[in-house]
Amino acid sequence: MNVFGVTITGDVFVYPHNEPETGTANWGQRRTIGSGWTGDRTLAGPDGVMYRMDGTTGDLYRYRWNGAGWDVWNGRSYRNTSGGWTRYAQAAYRNHVTVDGRDRLYSVTAQGHLQVLTWTGDHATGTWAPAKVLDTGWNQYNLIVATDDGVLYARTPDGGLFRFRWNAASERFTQYRTQVGWGWNTFNRIFSPGGDVLYASRADNGGELLWYRYYEDTATWANSGKGKIIGTGWYSDPDVVAGTDNCRLSGYPVPSRPAVPQRSDAPTTPVQGTDGLVTFFYVNSAGGLTAGKQRYPGDYEIIEYQVIADYHQFTGAPGVGVRADGRIEAVANSHDDAAYRGRVQGVANGSWGAITDITAHHGWMAGDPAVVADANGTLAIYAVDDAGALWRRTQITTNGAYTAWRKLGGSGLTTDFTLVRNGTALDVVARFADGALRAARYSGGTLGTWRTIGGDATGKPAAVAHGNGDLQVFTRTTDGTVRTQRETGGVFPGAWQTIGDLTATGSPAAVLRAGGLIELAVRGTDGLVHQSSQVAPAGGFSPWTVHYFEDAATDPTGLLLSTGSPIFTWRSADGSIRTVFIPATTRQTDTASLAYAGRAARR
Repeated sequence: MNVFGVTITGDVFVYPHNEPETGTANWGQRRTIGSGWTGDRTLAGPDGVMYRMDGTTGDLYRYRWNGAGWDVWNGRSYRNTSGGWTRYAQAAYRNHVTVDGRDRLYSVTAQGHLQVLTWTGDHATGTWAPAKVLDTGWNQYNLIVATDDGVLYARTPDGGLFRFRWNAASERFTQYRTQVGWGWNTFNRIFSPGGDVLYASRADNGGELLWYRYYEDTATWANSGKGKIIGTGWYSDPDVVAGTDNCRLSGYPVPSRPAVPQRSDAPTTPVQGTDGLVTFFYVNSAGGLTAGKQRYPGDYEIIEYQVIADYHQFTGAPGVGVRADGRIEAVANSHDDAAYRGRVQGVANGSWGAITDITAHHGWMAGDPAVVADANGTLAIYAVDDAGALWRRTQITTNGAYTAWRKLGGSGLTTDFTLVRNGTALDVVARFADGALRAARYSGGTLGTWRTIGGDATGKPAAVAHGNGDLQVFTRTTDGTVRTQRETGGVFPGAWQTIGDLTATGSPAAVLRAGGLIELAVRGTDGLVHQSSQVAPAGGFSPWTVHYFEDAATDPTGLLLSTGSPIFTWRSADGSIRTVFIPATTRQTDTASLAYAGRAARR
């Protein structure tokens, strides 16, 4: 295993360490292999690759040491691969850049973002793939070091050492900020030959070099966490690094790609644009992501339908949100590879642009996504994986790209969950594998404790947040009745209230109107959509009523318009959109409720 270093005078040396897996102090012959690297930042990657960040120009040079000399092409021993890297040659930021064993270059930007660049292609002709921001808030760390495939360690100024693992294929952090060490602030540098082996140098006893090895499967360190001293004289050199593929891990946990069923009968997801018009999103019978938009305000009969993505393995119900700039973003799962894909409207309230402009959100999630705007205007996507855990990825800035997926927590969740904005917080209501509904509040970057609502639930729950923050939850139970519970001061009573005598076959939809009254809709065993209105705040509900006598092919979904009027929408057997509009001043039980059969607009 080769350790490379740069001396104060700018000489480059290679020094083989023969026992990186055990930490035995067995070294080969030290050789000088270059010169003139003064004032730069040097890194090592896999397969003998080395990087030099020019402290004056900011250029990033790529070299390859083949064991006997430097590879040469076009008459030079290096390639200039990019610019803008001056920052990392400065003393304050030298430890904010690292390379892993798969030739990925990670850096902490001036904004505190964790960014990754991946080298694609061979050494001679390859290039950097576009940069990705994986996370924010990394200015809390004063050192990062990568080891094997996606493994990162980050150190805080007080000496805390935290471990991360990023899975590139699924875009997930499979491990996030697990503290694995204390007291690491005594080291001026930490580097790795891969395989969760770390070398660290400190000023003690003439510049000791210590060896550590972490075991991911047991979450323990070799030698009980005590570093082995394997040399001295390593403290003063500006750079000391190692080839990050010298040690490789095998058998480490990776996400599984779940089997996702093909489904074209999932509910429609409606969203109101900043122009006041509603667009209805769904997956059609051919697996296409479809948008149907009102042509005229208040008219739900003339709909402009459009397949908006050149991909035909979509499934389930899309997640949809409106970006801060007014552009709509739609995301859906795939029955082919369990990867989320989506589209962002090219112009707010206008064209979707080229049908091939598909955004990859990866994920490998088991169910449908949910998209919700955070209090700061950024969108966040939520999903449940095949292990029953809840995940989230969010925009870095308004209208910007997304971070990697992070696990929020939980276990045993089914893919039937709903999100409710509750002030600046977000309430998650989910059906668990044991048939119970539970709720948890996401606030300040943390998912709170799950609160049990009750059991005997089936399908996706519906929920609303009242003005005082209390949740009211609706579900279809195993006998087909629709029931509700309302919490008081964060506590659910545990007893369900049955709403009417309807036997339902689908999941209910609920909309909270101004004034605190709730509107409900659900598909009955007769195939029709039935609706009910709350008769008084915190009171009971009116008898179930049918406003459109045609079989529904999907469950209904609800939306509260900016005018204060609720709508419920579903699709018929021929795939066309059906909508019930409830004027803001009436209840469903009044004759003013209007039912619309959406037909395709003719140009």
